[in-house]
Amino acid sequence: MNKIKLLSITVAIFSFFLSTVSHAESVTGKEYQAVVETAYNYFNGVANADQKLISKAFDFEFGDVKMITVNKDTGKETIRTVPLKEFAGYFKKATNDIWEAKVLSVDIVDDKMAMVKLNFETPKTHYIDYLVMYKRENEWRIVNKTFIAQKK
Repeated sequence: MNKIKLLSITVAIFSFFLSTVSHAESVTGKEYQAVVETAYNYFNGVANADQKLISKAFDFEFGDVKMITVNKDTGKETIRTVPLKEFAGYFKKATNDIWEAKVLSVDIVDDKMAMVKLNFETPKTHYIDYLVMYKRENEWRIVNKTFIAQKK
């Protein structure tokens, strides 16, 4: 009886480790890499005013940016929505400043939707971006960028 119990426990432990290994592979797999690459395409595109990289990252058809704006006269906060195509147009000239970005977290659901938290630093401003992506037509694209900026 003890041998059967020991065998059952061994099989259970082996199954647990096998399922854990399988899960770890999906997190570090090709979808993860593609999502991170899309986030860095966005970052490098805006830093270098590279519209080709920006268009690889953004879903111009469906995407938008949401940002908090403050009315200078009243101090009232509002959330402004700008289409990603318009937002991309803000980056027509590459910066000479050093910008840095680091992916802080990635959450992928069903290999179709992802959320990336990106730490984004310029000499004057610190940003935290949340980039929501969908995989459409076999490509990951940012459909929403929501961020907060703090002056240094």
